[in-house]
Amino acid sequence: MAGSVFFNVSPGTAANRVALSLALTVAPFAVVGPLLGPMVERTRAERRAIAMASAVGRALCCFFMAYWIHSLVLFPVTFFTLVFSKLYLVAKAALVPGTVERPDQLVTANSKVSVGGSVAGTVAGLVGVGVMKLLGSAGLLRFDIVIYLAAAWVAAQLTVAQRVAEPTAPADAAGSTGEPAARAALPMAPVPVGLPPGGLQLAAFATGALRFSVGFVTFLLVFTFRRHDAALIWYGFALGASQVGNVVGALVAPQLRRRSSEEVMLTASSVVVGAAALAAGAVHWGTHWAVAVVLAAGIGLAAASGKVAFDSMVQRDVPQKARPRAFARFESGFQLVWAIGSLLAVLVPISLSAGFIAIGFVGLIGAIAFAGGSVKARRGTLPAWFPGSAPRPVPGDPRKPAPR
Repeated sequence: MAGSVFFNVSPGTAANRVALSLALTVAPFAVVGPLLGPMVERTRAERRAIAMASAVGRALCCFFMAYWIHSLVLFPVTFFTLVFSKLYLVAKAALVPGTVERPDQLVTANSKVSVGGSVAGTVAGLVGVGVMKLLGSAGLLRFDIVIYLAAAWVAAQLTVAQRVAEPTAPADAAGSTGEPAARAALPMAPVPVGLPPGGLQLAAFATGALRFSVGFVTFLLVFTFRRHDAALIWYGFALGASQVGNVVGALVAPQLRRRSSEEVMLTASSVVVGAAALAAGAVHWGTHWAVAVVLAAGIGLAAASGKVAFDSMVQRDVPQKARPRAFARFESGFQLVWAIGSLLAVLVPISLSAGFIAIGFVGLIGAIAFAGGSVKARRGTLPAWFPGSAPRPVPGDPRKPAPR
């Protein structure tokens, strides 16, 4: 795909084809958001069955792709492969809280899942190259069938139970005093107090800004190299920097959680992205490709830590029955903003320095929105139109909320 979509055509044609590819990556979430999230909710007693179904579904898709590898039918089957992969993401996020005993352990659990997935993906990519050289594309797909069936068997062996204490009220309905008792007793500093009404949406905004930054910076580097006919190794540096940043960010997240709350982690991640990117653009470090690649890795690191913190907040504060729908909705939004950031970098010619300055403002806006908005949320002064904000009481009748 890289040869036909990117390298063997002009930069303008490559931009159009990559833009189409990015749009297609968002399409599966159109299914996951409205349909699969509620489906997982209804089967919450057997969420491991959802993980099994996603693996079996991908095994079946690989079987049909191997059979129709030279047919146009390959493309709709590939689409369903992506849908099953997104279903697994939702089921996995809903299963993680059942593997820990206290909410403060969620960051560590999510970190292990993220790092394990990244390492496994890298190893699988290397193995896949070898298998494809030996057996061809169809042979590789048949090999994938075995891997997915093994994954389904492992999912069947899961024996997790919901052990994290449920919040006393949904995150969007809890006030500044709505801290779950189980979290209040945790020997952590600072102790998480739970998100106020609208706080989860504010956290999602900051996390979306981080995801936008990662997509924009990655494709900004790639297309800068493409326009300057850079050597192939620079593309490897650009994509590798993003991957390394993600892994390191997930690795350091548990260390950060021992010293601060998830809310502070997310705010700090946004500030780091904003400050580093603005500094890079202001002093023209972005004109030096090697430095730009290192900065891209740093942005990926901060974004990964922030994403782990956000996932833990959802698992901590959203009631069990509502988590799948919440994760499906948020992941759909994050994939969309990542694609928008990537598309802007692909379609709008911009220098590295100017691009870093733009991302610096995006990161700082995300930090200010979350930190400042959280203060307003705890005071109950968020605008009534903001999603998840607490309803205002009608003047003269505190028992009745104001119409929304």
